[in-house]
Amino acid sequence: MLHVMMNSKKVHRLAGIIMLVPLILWALTGVIFLVKPGYEAAYEKLPVRLYAMDGSMTITPDAGWQEISIKRSILGYHLIVQEDGHWQQLDLETLGERPLPSKQQLLALVNDAITANPERYGSIVTVEGDRLFTDTGVEISVDWPRLALQQTGTDTRMIRTLYKIHYLQWLGDSWLNKVLGVLGLAALFVVTLFGLLAYVNGNKYRNTQ
Repeated sequence: MLHVMMNSKKVHRLAGIIMLVPLILWALTGVIFLVKPGYEAAYEKLPVRLYAMDGSMTITPDAGWQEISIKRSILGYHLIVQEDGHWQQLDLETLGERPLPSKQQLLALVNDAITANPERYGSIVTVEGDRLFTDTGVEISVDWPRLALQQTGTDTRMIRTLYKIHYLQWLGDSWLNKVLGVLGLAALFVVTLFGLLAYVNGNKYRNTQ
């Protein structure tokens, strides 16, 4: 009985040491997820600034269009349609697909949107395709087919990193992360099981004295 109890304690101690760092990280990140400090700014919605429509407009919809909307931004009018589950922006005159606008037009569109929160977005310093970067560390992606914007700041990236830490996504590969997660759960199970065994065996040993 004493031998079994000593072995249980050794296994429990070893598993506990292995799980020490993940458990501390789980606890710390879990507190952050409950309190959610800075989440509001990190996941703030950044809508395209829209303007009132001038007069009426007639569009003959295609039979394949599932949804349709017309919006007006600083760049003018936008025809947004959904066809076969995919969104696209069409030219109002030709009804052909409207390509991503020029760098200057993207700047005008996004600059018009970020005036709502200049403290967070500051000024745009770089444009790379449909992505714009500000001097405050925020990346703004333009979803041209939907006429939508998405912002990601250093705080957003930090929160995503914390989620990866919390869920043992440490290895940069989805398959390896799954293996690590299973190993973490197995180690936690071992800690719990052998802790319980050590407690039960300890009680039995004391009762035999």
